[in-house]
Amino acid sequence: MTLAGGYRAAGDTLRIGGDFYDLLPTPGGGLFALGDVCGKGVGAAVLTGRVRQSLQTLRLVEQRPGELMDLLNRALLDAPDAARRAQFTTLLLGALTREPDGGLLVRVAGGGHPAPLVVRIDGRVEPVRVGGMPVGALTAARFAEAEVRLAPGDLLVAYTDGVTEARGGPSQLEMFGDARLRRALASGAGLPPAALVDRLLQLVDEWLDGQVHDDIAMLVVAAGGAGPARSGGAGHRRLAG
Repeated sequence: MTLAGGYRAAGDTLRIGGDFYDLLPTPGGGLFALGDVCGKGVGAAVLTGRVRQSLQTLRLVEQRPGELMDLLNRALLDAPDAARRAQFTTLLLGALTREPDGGLLVRVAGGGHPAPLVVRIDGRVEPVRVGGMPVGALTAARFAEAEVRLAPGDLLVAYTDGVTEARGGPSQLEMFGDARLRRALASGAGLPPAALVDRLLQLVDEWLDGQVHDDIAMLVVAAGGAGPARSGGAGHRRLAG
């Protein structure tokens, strides 16, 4: 499998925020996380660190995405300052399992986050509807789960709403939007993950044209290898697994 991640911090001087992605190894493949913490600045960054550290620990005892999401929810609510934080996280967790024919089985759990999109090799773009409720907000939160298979050359694209809600264009007020994102993905079908991440970041940057924006994070997963990844430039990382 091959993965690439991209990130743009909101336009503040601290360059910290609440969007994040992670890739954690598991015996059968890997586990990815992509999330968006409520809020901005130092407070959001602290909660982001807590979520990531909790996932690092909890995945040692649980690798099933839905069950792991439930454990994370309980861990965040059990924190001593949980009541006064009143913060939460939207989150996607995905278990990646390699298949003998070169495909990839992806089991995704959703916690109130935008649905990831599958980009088939022929250019079709399909949402993976997982829904669910935000993590760390309610003790009785429910999380949804879905399963999708990626054939060699197919891509799974997870992103935060900083992508679709980026305001720019001719009026400087129009959102980048779901339809524009899907067209960009369809035209990038078959690209390696790192190239698609670069393409999406460039399109969003051009749309923003220097305007202030929210944090932006994205993660692209492909079935099959694409060779070793180069180290990424400013604002994004590339990962190979």
